[in-house]
Amino acid sequence: MEIRELKSDHADYPQRALELPGRPRVFRTAGDVSLFGEGPILAVLGTREPAPEVRKATRRIVEVASEFAMVVLSGISPGVDVAAHEAALDTGLKTIAVPGCGLHVLLESDRGDLARRIVDEGGLLASPFPNDAPETPDRRWWRNRILAALCHGLMVVASEPDGGAWEAHRWARRLERRLIEPELEMTSSP
Repeated sequence: MEIRELKSDHADYPQRALELPGRPRVFRTAGDVSLFGEGPILAVLGTREPAPEVRKATRRIVEVASEFAMVVLSGISPGVDVAAHEAALDTGLKTIAVPGCGLHVLLESDRGDLARRIVDEGGLLASPFPNDAPETPDRRWWRNRILAALCHGLMVVASEPDGGAWEAHRWARRLERRLIEPELEMTSSP
């Protein structure tokens, strides 16, 4: 899989990311970078250990998004993020995955097959981290800010009070992105 660098002065660099203080100087990408300019982009985020009803709700949310031809954005972490990407692909939507690690690390992880499927089906992988950077809590935390910047709207399906999804929610509010409340009762609120 070809991985390219997309610097902040490139025409395809996501314009919404420019609004983020300390924005990434470069994204390492694989797939269709034109998706950064598509829209609307809906970020679907949540817990890494969802209950079965939360997985079902995530799938239903993405099915509704497919009625509006949205691009689904998430962090390709286990749990809600993976469920959102899989549901997007299953419903024919494009999806953008922003991992909390480098792309080589992602491709060698247990989510590597999903990452390859995303690219094969016209989606995009984008990481601000060096290709061999391991996944760490700090990187996932920074990634959540990037997810907030890249989206038009953000939905936290379910998350723990100190979960990274709420970091994305706080940044989405700060960046004046649309915050969407799911019908599902969330495990906590910001």
